[in-house]
Amino acid sequence: MKNPFAYSNYVTGESFCNRKKELSELLRYIKGSQNVLLYSHRRYGKSSLIQQVFREIRKKNLNIGVMHIELYGTISEKDFITRTFQGLNQLESNFERLLKSVSNALKNIKLNLSIDSATGSTSVSPSFEAFNEKIILEELMKILLKYSQNRKLVIVFDEFQEVANYTEEGFEKRLRSFIQQHSNICYIFSGSRQHLITEMFNSNNRAFYKLAESFPLDKIETKHYIPWVRNLFSRKNVHLHTERIEEIVARFENHPMYIQNFLFHLWEEPGEKGFSLKIINKLENAIIEKRSLEHTVLWETLSINQKKTLKLILLNNGSNLFNADSLKSVDLKTGSLVTKALSSLIKKEIIVKNGSYLIQDIVFKKWLQKTLSL
Repeated sequence: MKNPFAYSNYVTGESFCNRKKELSELLRYIKGSQNVLLYSHRRYGKSSLIQQVFREIRKKNLNIGVMHIELYGTISEKDFITRTFQGLNQLESNFERLLKSVSNALKNIKLNLSIDSATGSTSVSPSFEAFNEKIILEELMKILLKYSQNRKLVIVFDEFQEVANYTEEGFEKRLRSFIQQHSNICYIFSGSRQHLITEMFNSNNRAFYKLAESFPLDKIETKHYIPWVRNLFSRKNVHLHTERIEEIVARFENHPMYIQNFLFHLWEEPGEKGFSLKIINKLENAIIEKRSLEHTVLWETLSINQKKTLKLILLNNGSNLFNADSLKSVDLKTGSLVTKALSSLIKKEIIVKNGSYLIQDIVFKKWLQKTLSL
């Protein structure tokens, strides 16, 4: 019997846990062609949620074209344009029609054809030899506008915060000017570096200020995990008690990816009558141990004050970090040292501030607790 749990790629179908409210809300925004700013901590399932929304659109036979553009790793306007052009084949299944459409729009611009080795799909992108990015971006957005005249579109720019690092002057303003004209397209701007992407849309001196509805993605509530886990394990005639499921979810702090990871390995364990705490502990320790080397390398890159500050966060559950006794407990002499260390750890995306200071990676947190004997 195939293992129904997944954590390394998109999670959809039966492997996708709940998110019914989020799916319903996103579909409502898409149908109304309202732009959305979708953000969360890393590995909370943003991309999987998007793919699940696309599945719902296809399942319900909605006349909505879908397009998912991965911007991670892009460093320039050229990269943005190239990735978006390569994504046009998601809107046009017939490559000859796509090629004709793009050729008509870019009459004097040379085109490059490429084949995805993984999927076998063919895509097209422009050559920048004779024309600059400004002209090609304008033509690209005209192509999207033309496609949206026949049906609604939803276009997802994943890891959109990468755009903030582009060095081309005025790119964000130019992109916004085109997007504002696309009344039949829902743009979803997705990102996991929250402080960057929220600043792009919430700072009144930025081009994308208030261009999209804020849509923070939180953890999945325990009550939604329980029936989902029970149903999947029942397929191999294993009954998991509510208390055991709650124990697993609590250990990984409701983090979707890590719970999927743990349940994937739990599925492979023989447990016709349920699973003991001994097995739960064994699997948790195995997950921590598998990532021990990378966590050791990360730990060794940190300064002594950053290490002390992480210990301070663990000892105080992320609160009251500047208390004199708290500082003394980790041998930090002044609060200014903590402030500097916190700033660096946030930039490294090791911690986040959400009321209190939290270590983002649950398994790294567990490794620290084990390593520091806390």
